[in-house]
Amino acid sequence: MARKPQSDDARSKKRDDILEAAMTVFEKQGGLEALSFRRLAAEMDLSYSAPYRYFANKDELVNALRARSFRWIGQAMEAAIADIDDPAARLEALAEAYIRSGIARPDRYALMFFKLDDTEIARRSLELKTARHEALDVCTRAIAAAQTAGLLSDRVDPLTAAHLFWIGAHGLVSLQVAGQFVMGREPSLLVPALIRSLRAGLEHFDETPASRREIASGKETAHATASHGSKRTTRHRATDSETHPVRLPR
Repeated sequence: MARKPQSDDARSKKRDDILEAAMTVFEKQGGLEALSFRRLAAEMDLSYSAPYRYFANKDELVNALRARSFRWIGQAMEAAIADIDDPAARLEALAEAYIRSGIARPDRYALMFFKLDDTEIARRSLELKTARHEALDVCTRAIAAAQTAGLLSDRVDPLTAAHLFWIGAHGLVSLQVAGQFVMGREPSLLVPALIRSLRAGLEHFDETPASRREIASGKETAHATASHGSKRTTRHRATDSETHPVRLPR
């Protein structure tokens, strides 16, 4: 008897169920080495071939899991700022949510950044690209709103600023997960300090090439033109504002 075709909704639901089961295996039963289609089928009481109807191979499955992880952290950030109107407070809550999520689920967090053997599948995956961009866009939009409100310098475009915030938050998660905060500082103290430092850096960022400043002031020399033509300078101002801790999981 021929198999009855699935509706799009039913197929999407089954795919999500498989991904949920795969994430459980990955996080609780041994990582990628423990993840196999045979094991998934057994966990879900499906035929061995069933997962292949949704994913061509394991690499495709893992990239779908990576996309799911980006959506997870994006949703965590969205939820954290949903009821906050103040743009500055939204930035701190967003960073706090990103860092708390990464620390609480380190394996899932790491999955977002795995370098897989078959990178071509990752490059072709529209699902992964979209999930990655949407997660970063949460930060980009929050920064744009803060700039519009005049609470954050617009000397750096929102997307570049979002990458800088991402670099800082990712570094903090990575150090905490690796157990490197052993010298009297913890994430709960470092999150607000990180946000304030990044905001101060953006405020004093100068994107004018050094040679153009020298031309404008009449002090340019031939040597300066050759050695400084395309260099950029970034000035940072220290801040002595009080740092207020936020609660994060250890």
